[in-house]
Amino acid sequence: MNSLTQFFMDVSFLDLARAAASTIGRVIRYDSMKGNGFMISDRLFLTNNHIIHDCEVAKRSTVEFGYETDQNHCLKPTTRFSFAPDEFLMNSPKEKLDFTVVAVGDRVSGEGALSDFGFCPLKGNRDKHQLGEFVNIILHPGLDFKKIMFRNNQLIAQSEDVLHYCANMMSGSSGSPVFNDKFEPIALHHRGGSSRVAFTQDGKSGPTEIAEGIRISAIVKQIELERDRFNAKQRLLIDSALSCQFNYPSLMHTEKPSQM
Repeated sequence: MNSLTQFFMDVSFLDLARAAASTIGRVIRYDSMKGNGFMISDRLFLTNNHIIHDCEVAKRSTVEFGYETDQNHCLKPTTRFSFAPDEFLMNSPKEKLDFTVVAVGDRVSGEGALSDFGFCPLKGNRDKHQLGEFVNIILHPGLDFKKIMFRNNQLIAQSEDVLHYCANMMSGSSGSPVFNDKFEPIALHHRGGSSRVAFTQDGKSGPTEIAEGIRISAIVKQIELERDRFNAKQRLLIDSALSCQFNYPSLMHTEKPSQM
Protein backbone atom coordinates (compact mmCIF):
# COMPACT_ATOMS: atom_id res chain seq x y z
CA MET A 1 0.00 0.00 0.00
CA ASN A 2 1.24 3.45 -0.87
CA SER A 3 2.03 5.14 2.45
CA LEU A 4 0.33 8.34 1.28
CA THR A 5 -3.04 6.53 1.16
CA GLN A 6 -2.76 5.96 4.90
CA PHE A 7 -2.72 9.71 5.58
CA PHE A 8 -4.27 11.49 2.60
CA MET A 9 -7.72 10.80 1.22
CA ASP A 10 -9.72 12.58 -1.45
CA VAL A 11 -12.36 14.78 0.12
CA SER A 12 -14.97 12.71 -1.75
CA PHE A 13 -14.28 10.06 0.91
CA LEU A 14 -16.42 12.17 3.27
CA ASP A 15 -19.29 12.45 0.80
CA LEU A 16 -19.26 8.71 0.16
CA ALA A 17 -19.15 7.98 3.89
CA ARG A 18 -22.14 10.23 4.53
CA ALA A 19 -24.18 8.60 1.75
CA ALA A 20 -23.24 5.10 2.92
CA ALA A 21 -24.06 5.93 6.54
CA SER A 22 -27.59 6.93 5.58
CA THR A 23 -28.37 3.38 4.42
CA ILE A 24 -27.58 1.83 7.80
CA GLY A 25 -30.30 1.18 10.34
CA ARG A 26 -30.46 -0.35 13.77
CA VAL A 27 -32.69 -3.36 14.17
CA ILE A 28 -35.12 -3.04 17.10
CA ARG A 29 -36.26 -6.51 18.17
CA TYR A 30 -39.05 -7.43 20.57
CA ASP A 31 -36.43 -8.68 23.02
CA SER A 32 -33.03 -7.31 24.06
CA MET A 33 -31.18 -8.57 20.96
CA LYS A 34 -29.20 -5.82 19.25
CA GLY A 35 -28.18 -5.54 15.62
CA ASN A 36 -27.49 -3.51 12.51
CA GLY A 37 -28.11 -3.82 8.81
CA PHE A 38 -28.23 -1.75 5.65
CA MET A 39 -30.37 -1.22 2.57
CA ILE A 40 -29.17 -3.05 -0.55
CA SER A 41 -31.94 -1.79 -2.86
CA ASP A 42 -34.93 0.49 -2.59
CA ARG A 43 -36.85 -2.30 -0.77
CA LEU A 44 -34.41 -4.90 0.60
CA PHE A 45 -32.43 -4.84 3.85
CA LEU A 46 -29.41 -7.03 4.67
CA THR A 47 -28.54 -8.14 8.19
CA ASN A 48 -27.26 -11.23 10.02
CA ASN A 49 -29.35 -14.36 10.28
CA HIS A 50 -28.65 -14.51 14.00
CA ILE A 51 -30.41 -11.12 14.27
CA ILE A 52 -33.43 -11.92 12.08
CA HIS A 53 -33.58 -15.67 11.59
CA ASP A 54 -37.17 -16.20 10.43
CA CYS A 55 -40.44 -14.52 9.45
CA GLU A 56 -41.77 -14.46 12.99
CA VAL A 57 -38.80 -12.49 14.31
CA ALA A 58 -38.99 -10.13 11.32
CA LYS A 59 -42.67 -9.43 11.95
CA ARG A 60 -41.93 -8.56 15.58
CA SER A 61 -39.02 -6.26 14.75
CA THR A 62 -38.52 -2.85 13.18
CA VAL A 63 -35.61 -0.96 11.62
CA GLU A 64 -34.79 2.62 12.57
CA PHE A 65 -32.86 5.01 10.33
CA GLY A 66 -31.26 8.30 11.31
CA TYR A 67 -30.44 7.47 14.91
CA GLU A 68 -27.43 9.77 15.11
CA THR A 69 -26.42 13.13 16.53
CA ASP A 70 -25.73 16.43 14.82
CA GLN A 71 -22.79 18.79 15.34
CA ASN A 72 -24.38 19.99 18.59
CA HIS A 73 -24.71 16.42 19.89
CA CYS A 74 -28.48 16.59 19.54
CA LEU A 75 -30.47 13.65 18.23
CA LYS A 76 -31.54 14.00 14.60
CA PRO A 77 -35.06 13.02 13.51
CA THR A 78 -35.46 9.27 13.15
CA THR A 79 -37.78 7.14 11.05
CA ARG A 80 -38.82 3.58 11.83
CA PHE A 81 -40.19 0.95 9.45
CA SER A 82 -41.69 -2.49 9.85
CA PHE A 83 -40.34 -5.50 7.97
CA ALA A 84 -42.40 -7.31 5.33
CA PRO A 85 -41.10 -10.91 5.33
CA ASP A 86 -44.21 -12.15 3.50
CA GLU A 87 -43.06 -10.10 0.52
CA PHE A 88 -39.47 -11.30 0.69
CA LEU A 89 -37.21 -13.11 3.10
CA MET A 90 -34.14 -15.17 2.27
CA ASN A 91 -31.56 -16.39 4.73
CA SER A 92 -28.50 -18.52 5.35
CA PRO A 93 -28.01 -20.04 8.83
CA LYS A 94 -25.51 -18.67 11.33
CA GLU A 95 -23.20 -21.64 10.86
CA LYS A 96 -23.10 -21.03 7.09
CA LEU A 97 -23.20 -17.46 5.72
CA ASP A 98 -25.22 -15.93 8.57
CA PHE A 99 -27.25 -13.46 6.52
CA THR A 100 -30.88 -12.51 6.03
CA VAL A 101 -32.30 -10.38 3.25
CA VAL A 102 -35.77 -9.08 4.09
CA ALA A 103 -38.17 -6.59 2.52
CA VAL A 104 -38.85 -3.36 4.38
CA GLY A 105 -42.51 -2.55 4.89
CA ASP A 106 -44.59 0.39 6.08
CA ARG A 107 -43.37 3.38 8.05
CA VAL A 108 -44.41 3.14 11.68
CA SER A 109 -42.96 6.39 13.03
CA GLY A 110 -41.08 9.48 11.88
CA GLU A 111 -41.32 11.65 8.79
CA GLY A 112 -38.83 10.13 6.35
CA ALA A 113 -39.58 8.06 3.26
CA LEU A 114 -37.60 4.88 2.71
CA SER A 115 -36.11 6.38 -0.46
CA ASP A 116 -34.60 9.21 1.63
CA PHE A 117 -32.02 6.80 3.08
CA GLY A 118 -30.76 5.25 -0.16
CA PHE A 119 -28.98 1.94 -0.51
CA CYS A 120 -25.55 0.42 -1.12
CA PRO A 121 -25.46 -1.85 -4.20
CA LEU A 122 -24.18 -5.39 -3.81
CA LYS A 123 -21.55 -6.57 -6.28
CA GLY A 124 -20.27 -10.12 -6.54
CA ASN A 125 -16.76 -9.39 -7.78
CA ARG A 126 -14.02 -10.47 -5.40
CA ASP A 127 -11.46 -7.77 -6.23
CA LYS A 128 -12.89 -4.88 -4.19
CA HIS A 129 -10.17 -5.19 -1.55
CA GLN A 130 -6.61 -6.37 -0.87
CA LEU A 131 -5.12 -7.77 2.29
CA GLY A 132 -3.23 -5.05 4.14
CA GLU A 133 -5.74 -2.35 3.25
CA PHE A 134 -7.85 -0.59 5.85
CA VAL A 135 -11.60 -1.06 5.95
CA ASN A 136 -14.31 1.34 7.12
CA ILE A 137 -17.17 0.23 9.35
CA ILE A 138 -20.30 2.26 10.05
CA LEU A 139 -22.51 0.94 12.82
CA HIS A 140 -24.70 1.34 15.86
CA PRO A 141 -22.52 -0.31 18.53
CA GLY A 142 -24.82 -1.71 21.19
CA LEU A 143 -27.72 0.21 19.56
CA ASP A 144 -25.93 3.48 20.37
CA PHE A 145 -25.86 6.47 18.05
CA LYS A 146 -24.35 5.77 14.63
CA LYS A 147 -20.53 5.72 14.59
CA ILE A 148 -17.79 5.27 12.02
CA MET A 149 -14.53 3.33 12.40
CA PHE A 150 -11.77 3.99 9.87
CA ARG A 151 -8.00 3.91 9.40
CA ASN A 152 -7.46 1.47 12.29
CA ASN A 153 -9.15 -1.60 10.81
CA GLN A 154 -6.68 -3.54 8.70
CA LEU A 155 -7.58 -6.55 6.60
CA ILE A 156 -5.44 -9.44 7.81
CA ALA A 157 -6.78 -12.67 6.29
CA GLN A 158 -9.47 -14.04 3.99
CA SER A 159 -11.14 -17.20 2.77
CA GLU A 160 -13.84 -17.88 0.19
CA ASP A 161 -16.51 -16.90 2.67
CA VAL A 162 -15.01 -14.52 5.26
CA LEU A 163 -12.71 -11.56 5.81
CA HIS A 164 -10.73 -11.07 9.02
CA TYR A 165 -9.84 -7.55 10.14
CA CYS A 166 -8.45 -5.82 13.19
CA ALA A 167 -11.36 -4.00 14.81
CA ASN A 168 -12.46 -3.57 18.39
CA MET A 169 -16.13 -4.41 17.86
CA MET A 170 -18.59 -3.94 20.71
CA SER A 171 -21.49 -6.23 21.49
CA GLY A 172 -24.41 -5.36 19.24
CA SER A 173 -22.26 -4.54 16.20
CA SER A 174 -23.46 -7.54 14.20
CA GLY A 175 -24.95 -6.72 10.81
CA SER A 176 -22.70 -3.71 10.22
CA PRO A 177 -21.43 -3.25 6.65
CA VAL A 178 -17.67 -3.33 6.15
CA PHE A 179 -16.60 -0.97 3.36
CA ASN A 180 -13.54 -0.33 1.23
CA ASP A 181 -12.43 3.26 0.65
CA LYS A 182 -14.94 3.66 -2.19
CA PHE A 183 -17.63 2.70 0.31
CA GLU A 184 -18.51 -0.43 -1.58
CA PRO A 185 -19.65 -3.08 0.95
CA ILE A 186 -17.14 -5.94 1.03
CA ALA A 187 -18.35 -7.83 4.11
CA LEU A 188 -21.19 -8.15 6.59
CA HIS A 189 -19.78 -8.08 10.11
CA HIS A 190 -21.03 -10.99 12.22
CA ARG A 191 -18.50 -11.78 14.98
CA GLY A 192 -16.06 -9.99 17.24
CA GLY A 193 -13.86 -13.13 17.19
CA SER A 194 -13.13 -15.46 14.31
CA SER A 195 -15.05 -18.70 13.85
CA ARG A 196 -13.44 -19.89 10.60
CA VAL A 197 -9.97 -20.35 9.21
CA ALA A 198 -8.74 -17.57 6.92
CA PHE A 199 -5.33 -17.07 5.35
CA THR A 200 -2.88 -14.19 5.35
CA GLN A 201 -0.98 -12.83 2.36
CA ASP A 202 1.77 -15.39 2.85
CA GLY A 203 -0.73 -18.28 2.94
CA LYS A 204 -0.61 -18.89 6.70
CA SER A 205 -3.62 -19.24 8.97
CA GLY A 206 -4.56 -15.87 10.40
CA PRO A 207 -4.96 -15.00 14.08
CA THR A 208 -8.10 -16.15 15.90
CA GLU A 209 -8.66 -13.09 18.11
CA ILE A 210 -9.85 -10.91 15.28
CA ALA A 211 -13.12 -9.57 13.87
CA GLU A 212 -14.89 -11.55 11.17
CA GLY A 213 -17.28 -10.58 8.40
CA ILE A 214 -19.07 -12.64 5.77
CA ARG A 215 -17.85 -11.66 2.31
CA ILE A 216 -20.38 -9.83 0.15
CA SER A 217 -19.15 -11.86 -2.83
CA ALA A 218 -20.18 -15.06 -1.02
CA ILE A 219 -23.59 -13.59 -0.15
CA VAL A 220 -24.22 -12.50 -3.75
CA LYS A 221 -23.24 -15.96 -5.01
CA GLN A 222 -25.71 -17.61 -2.62
CA ILE A 223 -28.51 -15.22 -3.58
CA GLU A 224 -27.92 -15.97 -7.25
CA LEU A 225 -27.95 -19.72 -6.58
CA GLU A 226 -31.32 -19.50 -4.85
CA ARG A 227 -32.97 -16.95 -7.12
CA ASP A 228 -35.05 -19.41 -9.12
CA ARG A 229 -36.89 -20.80 -6.11
CA PHE A 230 -38.71 -17.49 -5.62
CA ASN A 231 -41.82 -16.31 -7.42
CA ALA A 232 -41.73 -13.77 -10.24
CA LYS A 233 -42.42 -10.74 -8.03
CA GLN A 234 -39.70 -11.78 -5.57
CA ARG A 235 -37.22 -12.37 -8.38
CA LEU A 236 -37.76 -8.78 -9.48
CA LEU A 237 -36.74 -7.64 -5.98
CA ILE A 238 -33.62 -9.82 -6.16
CA ASP A 239 -32.73 -8.58 -9.63
CA SER A 240 -33.18 -4.97 -8.55
CA ALA A 241 -30.66 -5.52 -5.75
CA LEU A 242 -28.07 -7.27 -7.90
CA SER A 243 -28.29 -5.43 -11.22
CA CYS A 244 -27.56 -1.86 -10.16
CA GLN A 245 -25.55 0.00 -12.80
CA PHE A 246 -23.39 1.90 -10.29
CA ASN A 247 -21.19 0.78 -7.40
CA TYR A 248 -21.32 3.66 -4.94
CA PRO A 249 -24.08 4.52 -2.42
CA SER A 250 -27.24 5.47 -4.27
CA LEU A 251 -27.55 8.91 -2.66
CA MET A 252 -24.41 9.85 -4.61
CA HIS A 253 -26.21 9.02 -7.86
CA THR A 254 -27.87 11.98 -9.53
CA GLU A 255 -30.47 9.91 -11.37
CA LYS A 256 -33.08 7.74 -9.70
CA PRO A 257 -32.56 4.03 -10.41
CA SER A 258 -35.31 2.56 -12.55
CA GLN A 259 -38.08 0.83 -10.64
CA MET A 260 -38.48 -2.84 -11.48
